[in-house]
Amino acid sequence: MPAGPAEYPHTARLARAESIAARFQAYYAENLLAIGIYGSLARGTDGPYSDIEMHVIVKGEEIDRVFEWSAGPWKAEVNVYSPDIFLSQAAELDDLWAITQGAFARVLPLHDPKRLFHRAAHAVFDHTLEEYNDLMREVLIGDLYEVIGKARNALATGQTANLSADAVAATRYAACVIALANRHLYSSGAQVLPEALSLPGRPNGFDQLAGLVMRGQLNDQPAVLEAINALWEGEEAWAAERGLRLHRELDELLGEDRTGQ
Repeated sequence: MPAGPAEYPHTARLARAESIAARFQAYYAENLLAIGIYGSLARGTDGPYSDIEMHVIVKGEEIDRVFEWSAGPWKAEVNVYSPDIFLSQAAELDDLWAITQGAFARVLPLHDPKRLFHRAAHAVFDHTLEEYNDLMREVLIGDLYEVIGKARNALATGQTANLSADAVAATRYAACVIALANRHLYSSGAQVLPEALSLPGRPNGFDQLAGLVMRGQLNDQPAVLEAINALWEGEEAWAAERGLRLHRELDELLGEDRTGQ
């Protein structure tokens, strides 16, 4: 039998998570506020080799600790938070929002008398339209635009070793923007592209590049760059349709700044 993760059924994994929960309940005793499972086990989509992921909320402030260990054939990660840190992290809105925040929005409670997990799920989506739009612009210009430049540099200079990685990054950033527009949280990192392809309002060029990435057809470098360029062209049109201004002048930005006045 190979070392590392071993095959376990869902019921055995869930029983192990409940055993871990009981151990933390005994350890923190009256200081324990909530405990729950997140990730594939919480959704019931865990595979035979999946790990265990849990949140433990305890009394106090500024507590943020991770217990991560392997017992050989299985692995677990338990994040211990105080309520202030847990709810603050649940409310974060950044470029990986669609990938990371499912851990806060989809929790299977094992003990939660104060409904902290319900509050966290609400906090994940408690953002204004302007905040979502600002973040989409930030991802498009701060992340995707830079990847497009790297990909064009790669072919222009003949240094194409990282072009495949650029294609993967471009597709992932585009998928994050699509999810933000749809207020959608991906179920896992592995499902980002398949789920993105099912969401409405995708920019032209996304499906083509996502297909190349998912099929691993990244050896034809001119074709890959053509697909990356098509994605950016589609993103510019997509942003314009939604009133998202991607191109600004420095004088305009300085005119909006008040820190130097």
